[in-house]
Amino acid sequence: MNKTFKGFLLQDVNNVFANQDEFAEKAIVEGVEMDIVLDTDMISPADKKYQVAAYDVVFHVASSYFEEIPQAEKLMNFNGRDYMIESVSNDMGMLKITLSRNNS
Repeated sequence: MNKTFKGFLLQDVNNVFANQDEFAEKAIVEGVEMDIVLDTDMISPADKKYQVAAYDVVFHVASSYFEEIPQAEKLMNFNGRDYMIESVSNDMGMLKITLSRNNS
């Protein structure tokens, strides 16, 4: 078996991080059921009094779910609600997507 380091990382994305028995949960993103990992440390509290960087959803998902990497400032439907994509970063096959319903 001649696996590369990158191959092992991609395997870990699917077998560990995007695994419901480990970290992941199901979500409907753009009409497709995906295994995602919610990043609750990055979600701002419900108090939006000052309207400062109130991110409603931050999640990690395998890039393989998407034909094209989502782009910032586009709309994304997440679990039946439309959000603005604030940022997307790609780290070895895992996307970190930050969504907001607060555009201030």
